[in-house]
Amino acid sequence: MNDTPLIMWTIAAIAERDGVSKMAVSKAVKKLAEAKPDTPIERDGQGRVMRVSLAHYDEFRSRHSNPAKTKAPIRTLAEEPVADSGAAEGGLRVKDSFEEARRQSEWLKVGREKIRHQEAIGQLVRADLMGEAIRQAGSDIQQILRKLQNRADDVAIAVSKEGAHGARIALRKIADEFGNSIADRLGKLAEAAPAEDPMFEEDEG
Repeated sequence: MNDTPLIMWTIAAIAERDGVSKMAVSKAVKKLAEAKPDTPIERDGQGRVMRVSLAHYDEFRSRHSNPAKTKAPIRTLAEEPVADSGAAEGGLRVKDSFEEARRQSEWLKVGREKIRHQEAIGQLVRADLMGEAIRQAGSDIQQILRKLQNRADDVAIAVSKEGAHGARIALRKIADEFGNSIADRLGKLAEAAPAEDPMFEEDEG
């Protein structure tokens, strides 16, 4: 599956295929790039999107678009376009060769199945959502650790009674308490996380 050819399409070609505006496709590609930074995207010298992997685009739309909010059909594995992956300037040319169209259809199927498999086994995650979860977890951990100074009296009393041995016991107890607090907080964050990624709304323009 690693040898599966990438079918790269322009924004204009995708817009023509789906019957939507180029702006709508551009917005979807932007969300895809933010969520999946490793998505195969070709850009020009100014960073503008030239082509995007059609398999990644269709798979992302199928998983994260709200059917009730979008006019463009969401492609499934059974709905394969017969078009030229080299379409430019918004022009979409039908392949003269049926065999070439069939090969592209099969490549798209394999590509999308590969993406689904990678997501299923945890190799692909939403980078934007993961980053936000990490920031929230880090903030919560910092808040808990800042309470350490409030335990100075406990450590001081332990030292006055049993010296370094007492300090070790006191610190171990505090570490256990803080560790449990952190685990509980991270557990609540995990419970609050949605089972599935949220859908994104599309402006079909």
